[in-house]
Amino acid sequence: MAASTKTFDAVVAEVQLADPSFKAEWQRLAPAREFAATLLRYRAEHELSQRALAKKLGVSQPRVVKLESGEHNPEVDTIINAVRRLGIEFVLDVSPTSRKPSLVTARAQKRGTFDHDEVSVVVAASG
Repeated sequence: MAASTKTFDAVVAEVQLADPSFKAEWQRLAPAREFAATLLRYRAEHELSQRALAKKLGVSQPRVVKLESGEHNPEVDTIINAVRRLGIEFVLDVSPTSRKPSLVTARAQKRGTFDHDEVSVVVAASG
């Protein structure tokens, strides 16, 4: 009999149900994970090393490692710099959970909306 395999999202959902502090931290870092994925996609599509991406961004290679880890939310200036230098788009919409986000597309909302401490956050990116 084959062992059942769970998707990454299913495993994360199970852990979130069992550990509220994990859920809060996972939600808090959603923008970091999306920004990391955006940089990784850009780097893969342009066949760049971390060093080459760092040069394009005007930062050190260890800084790219940190940004690509998704373990630290980037500062707004960091996002602006990446958008300007790479020609990518990155959206972060924050609104009260009592109000549906209205400044981003429905597609972005469906893909990346989550609630965190009575705030709804939508994160979307394109390269």
